[in-house]
Amino acid sequence: MQDRHRRGEGELGGRACTFPSIAYDACDPWVGPTRVDHTRPQIWRRVRVRSDVLLSELHSVLQCALGWEDRHMHAFSIRAAGATRRFEMAETPAHEPDDEAVSEERVRIDEVLTARGSVLAYDYDFGDGWTHTVVLEEIDSDIDDLRSVCLDGARACPPEDCGGPSQYAQDLEIASDPADPEFSVVTTKWGATFDPVAFDVQAVNKVLHALDMGRSVLAEAVATAPAIGRLFDRVRPTEVPSLMALLPRCELTIESSVDLPVAEVAMAKLTWFLEMIGDDGVALTDAGYLKPALVAAIREEFDWGLGWVGTSNREIDHHQVTDLREAVRNLGLTRVSKGRLLRTKLGAGLAADPVGMWRHAASRLPLGKESYETDAATLFLIALAASASSTHRNEMLVETVAELGWASEDSGVFDAQFAAQATVSFLDLIGAHGPQFYFREGGSDSPSWSRRFARDALLT
Repeated sequence: MQDRHRRGEGELGGRACTFPSIAYDACDPWVGPTRVDHTRPQIWRRVRVRSDVLLSELHSVLQCALGWEDRHMHAFSIRAAGATRRFEMAETPAHEPDDEAVSEERVRIDEVLTARGSVLAYDYDFGDGWTHTVVLEEIDSDIDDLRSVCLDGARACPPEDCGGPSQYAQDLEIASDPADPEFSVVTTKWGATFDPVAFDVQAVNKVLHALDMGRSVLAEAVATAPAIGRLFDRVRPTEVPSLMALLPRCELTIESSVDLPVAEVAMAKLTWFLEMIGDDGVALTDAGYLKPALVAAIREEFDWGLGWVGTSNREIDHHQVTDLREAVRNLGLTRVSKGRLLRTKLGAGLAADPVGMWRHAASRLPLGKESYETDAATLFLIALAASASSTHRNEMLVETVAELGWASEDSGVFDAQFAAQATVSFLDLIGAHGPQFYFREGGSDSPSWSRRFARDALLT
């Protein structure tokens, strides 16, 4: 991390912190400088942390690395597109948090520091007015020890309650001249052990490694699954006990371990359909539907004609076929040109790659453009990842959508199902809910792999 002032201009500033970027796995470490602004000479620290560290956890790391004692309030902020976005403490004694502010406990650093050179402001002790500039300097994906560590730095942290940058600069000048009349006043105020030039990186790391960085279930969920973090920006944990009970059962700390046999089963309909389309594509009807011959082939392949009365091969009579066509479109695997359904370059590449298809499909969920769609879909993914019973799932839906404010207790489950239709239809299509469609009563249990898929979707 670094201060806003250039090194060498004689100001208190920070160096770089090492953080991993969102383009990398959550365990990749980042390196970047942190500077204390508007002071001289510069005080700075270079720190390496994981990319999934929450801003509340980054606060603890910075306090330790810089040498503050965490006596006062603090806040983070970023400047983007001409506007400032602020991230505040969960509890802000003596004043109400900004209505536009987001809780620092809900935001990972790789959501705000997204590329090398990204800048994050860190304010501490609003009375004294200490500001720090944190810069993402480097992304390092080849680190085995993922503990936070201070790599380098210079000069001691100013004493707490010393009056801010201007007063501290004056005190430094006085302390450098034993003949100054105020010399004894300043040195007494600082204490006999304070040395403004001293910095011991080993001592800092000893304290850093002793930090209790244990996370609550909610903090772990937010750190590993950004979609859950966005949900809890608007949901109070105390008001959704059924949802909170499911979070530990999602086992979000388990990394993806999909293998080829599982992926082949889960992605069978998607890969088969893309193979059927082929390099030349297939002709559509004038209304944009699949032609009867292909509908018949799909019914035959997947036994979707069982229980059907009559011989209709029209897509409009088979929602499963429509779901399949819509699924590959939503995943960016097909496109329509001159009346033909064609594979995209991505679709052609994944047609024979079930594991790649699994990872791609998981990365695109939850489906939907509106927040109510992705909120509802996230709830269904949580229920699936936790193997929730239909009773627990529905109870959770009623509680959570009521807390979100877009459904009543009477219509909560129905509204959530409607809002999450695109995602749930996809999960039904691939068989993640078992051989059932649209929450039909008496459906069979979900296959064992469905939890893994739902967890991967939440994590990406």
